[in-house]
Amino acid sequence: MKKNLLIKSVYYFVFLISYVTFSQERVIEGIVTNSKNENLDFVNIGIKNKNIGTITDEEGNFQLVINDKNKEDTLSFSYVGFGELNLRISDVINNDIKNFKLKEKSTELDEIVIHTKKKKEKELGTTSYVSMVAGYVRADNDKNKNIQEFAKELKIKKPSKILDLNINLFNVNVDTTSFRVNFYSIKDDLPFEKISSKNIIIEQNIENGWNSFDLEKFNLKFENPVFITLEYLPKTKDEEEPFRYSGQLLGKSITRSSSFGTWDIKKGISMSMYVTVEQ
Repeated sequence: MKKNLLIKSVYYFVFLISYVTFSQERVIEGIVTNSKNENLDFVNIGIKNKNIGTITDEEGNFQLVINDKNKEDTLSFSYVGFGELNLRISDVINNDIKNFKLKEKSTELDEIVIHTKKKKEKELGTTSYVSMVAGYVRADNDKNKNIQEFAKELKIKKPSKILDLNINLFNVNVDTTSFRVNFYSIKDDLPFEKISSKNIIIEQNIENGWNSFDLEKFNLKFENPVFITLEYLPKTKDEEEPFRYSGQLLGKSITRSSSFGTWDIKKGISMSMYVTVEQ
């Protein structure tokens, strides 16, 4: 009798814990559009510095699983060429907001002229790798379709045009992948604010070894140090690890696994990623 009562108590306790855990989560979903009601794909959505985020799909739709304890946090939306949208999550829930509209912003960049008569090409970043250094690529996608973003500081000292971005990969388990290339200003030796004027989405096949992404047609010119990032855009949540990236000893590796998430810094190793510039 006591044994049966104990078993029932354990079942009830497990059920109660499961119920409480489940009841603490809720789903925010909707569609992100511009002022012309055109759907925006791959919009970054998340809670800043909480590592809770997602992206919209190719039709502008999204789902984000959050915990009830985040109801008073702010939900942020970011897309190149548009002003950032910030809404209190409790307002989104209480007003049942499903359509999130971003406003275009005008971006005026100073023209950078490369005066060198005989232009030279130069590689900036980490151009080699060792087999003992590896990076694992899998965002925390069990609940949300989250990104992975890899950053590399470009120590530019004179006017330079970005020609291509290169990264060394291995254990490649996918054929075609989607990436976004971003540029950030620098603060405290980390990527700070996006300074990209173009939403650069690249979809191409990847393979084991060096993979090159052609950026010459985007006419990207800088004359001061910036961060360039390669942002992996998953097609589904809870997907298998798509690839791993190679690295080199010394330096530091800077990555993050969520839209608006915190940057993860690993010292003593650097990601095998570099750009070719024309100066």
